[in-house]
Amino acid sequence: MRAYIITTFIGSFGVDEKNRIVAFKPFPKIPEKMAEKLKTSEFELIEEESQLQQELWKKKFKEFVFSVRKTGVKHAEPNNPAEKFVKENLRKVAVEKKVVKDQIEFNQLLTKVNLELTKVKIKRAVERDSLIIQANGAIEELDKSTNVLAERLREFYGLHFPEMDRIVSEHEKYARIIEKFGSRKNIEDEELSQFKEKSMGVDLTEEDVKAVQSLAAEILSLYRLREDLAKYLEKLLKEVAPNFTELAGPMLSAKLISKAGGLDKLARMASSTVQLLGAEQALFRFLHGKGKSPRFGILFNHQLIQHAPEKVKGKIARVLASKLSIAAKMDYYSKEYKGDKLKKELQERVKNILNSK
Repeated sequence: MRAYIITTFIGSFGVDEKNRIVAFKPFPKIPEKMAEKLKTSEFELIEEESQLQQELWKKKFKEFVFSVRKTGVKHAEPNNPAEKFVKENLRKVAVEKKVVKDQIEFNQLLTKVNLELTKVKIKRAVERDSLIIQANGAIEELDKSTNVLAERLREFYGLHFPEMDRIVSEHEKYARIIEKFGSRKNIEDEELSQFKEKSMGVDLTEEDVKAVQSLAAEILSLYRLREDLAKYLEKLLKEVAPNFTELAGPMLSAKLISKAGGLDKLARMASSTVQLLGAEQALFRFLHGKGKSPRFGILFNHQLIQHAPEKVKGKIARVLASKLSIAAKMDYYSKEYKGDKLKKELQERVKNILNSK
């Protein structure tokens, strides 16, 4: 029989081929240790996974498939049925296994582990540009987590005040209103006041309101964490890659360095490779005769390309990639700052392209 070993932030699960949880080894309920174990499990077998294997072996399971690729074990493709089942039911299982007492504690624990996970990632970074990769990854993961929880909050509070969902489109503002006012009858907002008295939503008890406010508070804390990380990342980029950051901007610089695998690798790349970073799938399809040749990858997000007419976007992307390639080499090899000069030259080249269209 085959068993899937799925490791989450609360512990490791053994799941059979019918998506039934047949064994569970929880992590110590300490955010620092949970984060450390979760991060370590990405590279090597941890104690809980070994114990799980032994227990499953006694239950007649002979084949073990892990959710993460690591040395010496068989792994499944990402988002396989067993992994998907555990992720979708993790909140419910955490309560059933008495890891947490309710959904509120689950959210609080998840937030704390995410904070510690960010710290673990940063501690493991060796080079300064590795810190950029880790911080950028943490921000992207925070964005995903925040969006998932924000959608859950909208569904939750939508039972009470459904009209607010279509009026307040921004997730952060939505969470802030709930944290501040709680029940719809307490909301003091010009746009919302006219709807709260005639709302079609159900009434909530005081306990219900506290629960939804707690979730909103946790979401807002994630937004604050993201803001802090973004400021840290911008400061780090100006230290490690000042020329590159001057041309590309903080967030795009972080994405390009992350995609390349480090500033050293980026500095060794040809400008044509820099131009197509992030467009690997489109390039693969083109090489197999199944699509057009891509003009740019992540560089599409640069404001010079965004604001350019469609027919010259490719030309501007080539010029931009060329200057970025030079900037990366300066940052990695010479450490000499010429960002302002490079930026001025770039702007002149783009201006000439736009005038000659």
